[in-house]
Amino acid sequence: MDTVSLHLFLRIADLGSVSAAARDLSLSPASASARLVKLEEIIGFRLFNRTTRAVSLTTDGAEFLPYAQQVLETLQTGIGAVSGQGAAAQGLLRMTMPGSFGRMHIVPALAEFQARHPLVSLDLRLSDEVLDVVEGAYDLIIRNAPLADSTLVARKLASDQRLLVASADYIERRGAPTTPDELSEHRCIVLADHNKWKFKTARIVSVPRSIVVNDGEAMRTLIESGMGIGIQSLWIASEHLKSGRLVQVLPDHPLATDSALWALYPSNRIVAPKVRAMIDFLLERFQPVPPWER
Repeated sequence: MDTVSLHLFLRIADLGSVSAAARDLSLSPASASARLVKLEEIIGFRLFNRTTRAVSLTTDGAEFLPYAQQVLETLQTGIGAVSGQGAAAQGLLRMTMPGSFGRMHIVPALAEFQARHPLVSLDLRLSDEVLDVVEGAYDLIIRNAPLADSTLVARKLASDQRLLVASADYIERRGAPTTPDELSEHRCIVLADHNKWKFKTARIVSVPRSIVVNDGEAMRTLIESGMGIGIQSLWIASEHLKSGRLVQVLPDHPLATDSALWALYPSNRIVAPKVRAMIDFLLERFQPVPPWER
C-alpha cells in the first residue's frame, strides 16, 4: 500500500469520479483505476460502488475513510517533526462532545477557530453518550465525566463544579431545605436516574425521583419552571444564577464530584496539527478561568 493510492482514494471520495481524481493527481485514468483495484485487493474489501455515471463509497469504504485520512496526516506530521518544519493545521477534524456543553460553550466559538485555521474542516458529534474515541475514529473527544480510559491522553480544560439549585418560585412555595436529610421532603429532578446525591462530607442521600430526565438543558428548564430541586453544573447554570432565575440550595453543604471537563485523544497516535490547534484553542478559551466563573 502506498501513499499515492491512499491520496487517490480520498480524492475519489471527495470528487465522486475516478477520472477527476486522476486529473487532480496527474495520473492517467487507466493508472488510477489500476491503483484503486490494487488497493482494494490489499485491504480485502471494495471501497466504491461503480456505475458508468458515478462512484460512491461502499459501507466499508465510508468506514475506512477516516483511517486513511489519519494515516496520511500522521505521516505528514512525522515528516514535519523530523525536518523541523511544523505542518499547518489542516484536514478534517472529527470530534465529539456532550450535547449541552457543546451547544453552549464550543459551537458558538467555532467561527473564531475556523477564522484562525481555515484549512481545518469539522465533523462534529454532539451526544451525551460516552463514545469510543478509537473505534469511532474520532480525533478528539470532549468529556465531562470521571476519567476511566487509560489509553487516552487527557488535557483538563476546566473544573466541573456541581450545585444544587431550584427556582425562586419553588423555594417560596415549598421552603428551602436546611440539611441534606430534608431533601427527602422535596420534589427532586434527577439526571438519568442518578438519585444518590453525594456531599463533600461523604454523606450520600437518596432523593425522591420526582422527575427523571436525560438532558442537562431540559433539566434546567424543569428546575426553572419550579418543578423541583436538581443538580446542575455551574457551566450550565451560571447565567441563570446571576439573573436570579435559579437560586442555590444548601450552599453550606457542597456536593462532591470527581468530574471535570477534559479534552482526550488516543495515546498511540502522533498529535496532528489540527488536533493540537483545537486543544490549544479550547485551553485559551477555558483557562485560567472559564467564562462561567468570570
